[in-house]
Amino acid sequence: MNPNQKIAVLTCDIIESSLLSADELKEYQQKIESLGDERILILPQFYRGDSFQLATKPVDALDIAIKIRIEMKRIHEKNDVRVSVGIGQVSTLNENVLFSTGSAFEISGKNLDQLKSRKLNLLVQTEDPFLNDELETNCFFADIIINGFTKIQSNIIYYKLQGMDQSEIAKILDISQPAVSKSLKTANWHTIERFLKRYKTLINQNYGYTD
Repeated sequence: MNPNQKIAVLTCDIIESSLLSADELKEYQQKIESLGDERILILPQFYRGDSFQLATKPVDALDIAIKIRIEMKRIHEKNDVRVSVGIGQVSTLNENVLFSTGSAFEISGKNLDQLKSRKLNLLVQTEDPFLNDELETNCFFADIIINGFTKIQSNIIYYKLQGMDQSEIAKILDISQPAVSKSLKTANWHTIERFLKRYKTLINQNYGYTD
C-alpha cells in the first residue's frame, strides 16, 4: 500500500453492547473479523471489547459501513453500530490498524466521538468541506432508514449488497420472491441504493479508482 494514497478509515462503536449476550457479542466480533472482503486494506481490530477500526479504499467505504451495521441487526435488530468514516492520507502504515496514523485516522476518530451527541450513527467525512456538506446530508437521510431495519430486512439487504437478485435471495432465505420485494420496498432499499451510487460517483470524481 502506498503511504501517500488516500484511504478510508472506519472507526466503529457498538451501541448498548451491554444488551448483547456474551455469545451474541462474540458472534458479531467473529463476523467482523472474518469479513474477508478483498476491498479491506487493513483488517478490523477490536479494542475495549465493543469498538473496532479498519481501513478500506474510499470508494468502498460506504458499502462496508452499511454491511457492518447490517451484520449487527442480523444478530439483534434492537442493537446498532456507530460508524465514522474518515477519508484522507496515511502517515504511518501498520498491519494493525490501531497503530497506523494520518488524517484519515484523525477524521474518523474525532467524528466518532461526536456522533452520539448528534444522534447520528453514520457519517462520512473527507478533507474537503464542500464534499462533506453533501455526504453529511445524505448520511442523515440514510441513517434514519437504516435505524429502522428489521432483522428480516437486514438479512435481505445483506444478500442484496452481495449482488444477488430477488429470486436468489428468496431461495436462500426460504421465502417467496414477492416477500423479498415487499421487504425491500418497506425498507426503502431504493433510497439506500441511490445513495450508494451517488457516493461512488462523488468519491471517484474526487479520488479516482485507487489501487
